[in-house]
Amino acid sequence: MDNTTASHEPSGGPCTPYDRAPCGLLSIDAELRVVHMNQTLIAWLALDPAEFTGGRPTKPTDFLSLVHQTDPHPRALLGSHLALLSRGGHSAPLEIDIQGPDDRVFRVEVGTEPVLDAKGKFASASAVVLDATARSQAERRVAELKRELEQRVARRTNQLMAANKDIDVFSHSVSHDLRAPLRHISSFVALTQERLGPTADSQLLQYQTSIAKASKRMGLMIEGLLEYARMGRVSLARQQVPLSPLVQGVVRHLQAEHPARSIEWVIDDDLPQVRGDAILLAEVLRNLLENAVNFTRTRPAARIEIGQWTDSTGERVVFVRDNGVGFDLEHAPNLFALFQRQHHSMDYEGIGTGLALAQRIVERHGGRIWCEQASSAGCTFAISLPAQVIDPESEFGRLPA
Repeated sequence: MDNTTASHEPSGGPCTPYDRAPCGLLSIDAELRVVHMNQTLIAWLALDPAEFTGGRPTKPTDFLSLVHQTDPHPRALLGSHLALLSRGGHSAPLEIDIQGPDDRVFRVEVGTEPVLDAKGKFASASAVVLDATARSQAERRVAELKRELEQRVARRTNQLMAANKDIDVFSHSVSHDLRAPLRHISSFVALTQERLGPTADSQLLQYQTSIAKASKRMGLMIEGLLEYARMGRVSLARQQVPLSPLVQGVVRHLQAEHPARSIEWVIDDDLPQVRGDAILLAEVLRNLLENAVNFTRTRPAARIEIGQWTDSTGERVVFVRDNGVGFDLEHAPNLFALFQRQHHSMDYEGIGTGLALAQRIVERHGGRIWCEQASSAGCTFAISLPAQVIDPESEFGRLPA
């Protein structure tokens, strides 16, 4: 036998697999005295190997007397555990901290199995003692991280509540403090125009008209700003929403609003179903289709298409394509920014809130919206939303070039 093996031999004989087990092994009798203990547990408890012969104590020894603890609580827990065991009871594995060599304290898990005699009384027990230090440290670290995360969430929640309060104050201020003087401006401009009459200086009348238009535009911008703020806080009534009938309803409203327009509507009757708020999703479609109607106004044969394609990841994407005036994507970095317009307000209606509102609603649904292509021949906006029902048998082609 080599020196290494001999150095680990217990007093009274060579080490056995029982002694070399990576866990502590223990046997106790009905009086809770140690019958046998392997070398692993002897080392963990910082006991003197000379007091054991082949793992057996040289004198009757109560197991509790071997557990040296400065903290009485773990010792009391172990005593209660063993007392319950001696009465024939069963309990879950016990976790306690024990003191080892060099004042090292480590976590152990003690699992016991009672042995009963022919009369069903407790005769002896065997125990397995596992070193749970690493696991306990990991659990404590997880608990610390959880507490830290909860604190961060609480701080962030408080910050969001404060931000929402600021938004409420801002919205109230915009709604009341700005609207009132704006109404005064509009009213006094109208009164001035009536007082001047149609025979007044033409340049002065033009100034008055410009003021009236600017006041009206500012009023619309305030309404758009309030709506944009509201969209960030309104709760979503999520449900299964089939997009095809939703699109059909929006198109009917637009046709009623523009009875003189001749527009070719091409609508896919099998658009996907999504999970979301039907009213807000209708608002997204209304903004996109209203843009398409607006920017095809100069086309003699306007065409607006609502369809879908499947991207490389298998996600179904809904698109709105028109043959309107389009715009240069390179000059549109703030396409979805509030009040940003790609065309002069004198040429086309709108104040630049439609795409910003659409993006905010789509993102609140966990989706995304982008411009797929834009040129002088029109543009295509694409939307992807979390699907509610997807038919794996269906096949949809890619967006044609």
